[in-house]
Amino acid sequence: NQKKINSILKLAYNLRFREIDTANNYLQANKILRSNKYKKKFLLNTKISNIKGKNFKNKINYEIKKFKKKLDVNKINTLLFHDRNQIFEKNIKNIISYVLELKRNKIIRKYGFSIYNSDELKEILKYSNPDVIQLPGNIFDHRYLNKKKLKELKKKKIEIQLRSIFLQGVTLKRIYPIKDIKSVEILKKYWKKIDSLGIKPLKYNINFLKKFKDVDKFIVSFEDQSQMIEFMKIFKSKKNEISKGFKTTNLNLINPYLWKKK
Repeated sequence: NQKKINSILKLAYNLRFREIDTANNYLQANKILRSNKYKKKFLLNTKISNIKGKNFKNKINYEIKKFKKKLDVNKINTLLFHDRNQIFEKNIKNIISYVLELKRNKIIRKYGFSIYNSDELKEILKYSNPDVIQLPGNIFDHRYLNKKKLKELKKKKIEIQLRSIFLQGVTLKRIYPIKDIKSVEILKKYWKKIDSLGIKPLKYNINFLKKFKDVDKFIVSFEDQSQMIEFMKIFKSKKNEISKGFKTTNLNLINPYLWKKK
């Protein structure tokens, strides 16, 4: 409800959170944000769907106007493309060129891509150095958590945002939403390690993520104030137990789109 959202956003601002990540298809979230009194304190980022065809300018403008109307705002901080097919559209050069025009005209402040695989990143960098790249990364998924790769992006002055940092809660709750036998085995070993250390899984995960100094921002979701307070308390703590992570290339585990729920 709005009262609860108010209290969460008020605390978020006090804890120095400064951006809200949303999208046109986040219907309920946008409805709540539209009438929220703390909304103006934050920079708002939006993700748009795959833009196809020659009429791409009108389609992009429609998405932007739709977002502004839904949230009753005049500015967009970051415009993100989050459909992987967008990157491989034959007119991607023209789309990027137009988005840069929108940036010059201050319709948007920054633009970027939310990616899932390394081939997508390579393709993007052929055409442009976007302002922002959103990457998946967590205690299991180390595909982009390579210091050399991160340094390369930083040299290009690309802001690195890490998402899926708790793999949809799988690293925090003893749940097994994946049927894949190999994935279940990895999760069991992970929880055995957590139990042997006697450490909270949240702390173990945050200590792992904090090692990556070239990551500019983490995308985190909260259900209430207590979760936010606990997260920040651990994040700001100078006492860090070693957390090496459970690196795996098993896509059945690290890509939630492949999960086969029971």
